[in-house]
Amino acid sequence: MKKKILKLTILSLGLFCVSLNSIGQDSVLHLDLETALKIAHDNNPTIKIADIEVQRVDYAKKEAIGALLPSVNAVGQYTDNVMKQVMFMPESFAALMGGQKYMEIGYKNSFVGNVSAQLPLINFSIWQNIKNKQNDIDIILEKSRASKIEMTKQVKDAYYGVLLSKSSLKVLEQSHKNALETLKNIENSYKQGVVSEYDFIRAQVNVNNLNPALINAKNGVELAIMQLRMILSLPAEQKIETNETLETYSNKLTLAVQMDNQTILEQNSDLRILDYNIVGLQNQLKLINTQHLPMLSASSSYLYQTQAEDFKFKDYNWVGSASIGLQLTVPLFAGMQKVNQAKQVKMAIKGLQIQREYAKEGINLQVQAAINQMNAAKEQLNVNKDAIKQAERGYEIAKVRYQVGSGTILELNDSELSLTQSSLNYQQSLYNFLSAQANLEKIMGTKE
Repeated sequence: MKKKILKLTILSLGLFCVSLNSIGQDSVLHLDLETALKIAHDNNPTIKIADIEVQRVDYAKKEAIGALLPSVNAVGQYTDNVMKQVMFMPESFAALMGGQKYMEIGYKNSFVGNVSAQLPLINFSIWQNIKNKQNDIDIILEKSRASKIEMTKQVKDAYYGVLLSKSSLKVLEQSHKNALETLKNIENSYKQGVVSEYDFIRAQVNVNNLNPALINAKNGVELAIMQLRMILSLPAEQKIETNETLETYSNKLTLAVQMDNQTILEQNSDLRILDYNIVGLQNQLKLINTQHLPMLSASSSYLYQTQAEDFKFKDYNWVGSASIGLQLTVPLFAGMQKVNQAKQVKMAIKGLQIQREYAKEGINLQVQAAINQMNAAKEQLNVNKDAIKQAERGYEIAKVRYQVGSGTILELNDSELSLTQSSLNYQQSLYNFLSAQANLEKIMGTKE
């Protein structure tokens, strides 16, 4: 029996270890750009807050619509007439009453129940306020869209940064591998007395000089992944692996051409928010102007009351009364308050319109700058691609020349350094193109 329990315990521990190993493997998150964007849009608190704000403003609009519906109130009131009201009588009638010039009215206890209702029939302010709330919703929706656009740009920059750091590390690792291979060959030749001690020392120095750059490149990869993890709102212990490299995008690059500025201006989120703010001020001006217009409302009331000297409710005589009516309110004069409010709003509208013109010019410059950066990066990419081919050929020639004794260690090191630099320049120009493209997509208002 004890052996059976022991076997079951060992089996359980084994399964537990397997499950832990499985969890460790599953904890690695494999990312491509599309997946990274989806995670960012789903997890980012800024976007979640923007979505909540959309719901809040939608409730505000429903609140404004509720002002068109009738309002109904019920009131119950009890009054203890400690000193009753009096009514004064004429002299002639007072003489008949024995000289009493006034008489008390009512009873000690008064009970009143009232139900009243009001319904706005013509109220331009309410109607305009409802329109204003719709513009508030449009502003919040656009701000939510702007948050998604900005988040897309940040994710792309961070993701491309990870790819660049990994590509740079790969280039440096290859360079380090080449340097180690050269050192190994020279060391063998040095032991055989074929090459000088100087060449052996130069090869060792070349390897040692690459170590700091290699360490910095590894740290750069970790830092880039940390930044991407933070933007995606992932936990610090979450491991990330990218399924793509910068080379994945090398065949997808297209030169930017001059685009329709009007279309860009219509889609640019910053300008759209400015436009909605201008519309909001115009609506506010209309709301102020509606307060000069008359208002018509309907009202009704039902009153149920009684009075008595005691609390014998079963003996009370209750009396009901009802009324309906219309109320017309015509604003005549309010100390020029509304006029001055309207002037303030007009000045604010002019200020925003001037701000929009400057913003439009700035956006046109940003678009042209992004296009120029993309074109320059594409040209540099082609140049660097040719430079890599030439550097690879030069490195092979230098190796052969050194092996046959017609070249020097300096030529070999120089050719290897040129190959490394050409490869790094190629990766950098590819990153520059993708970064400029992401910036142009942000200006154009592209979320994905």
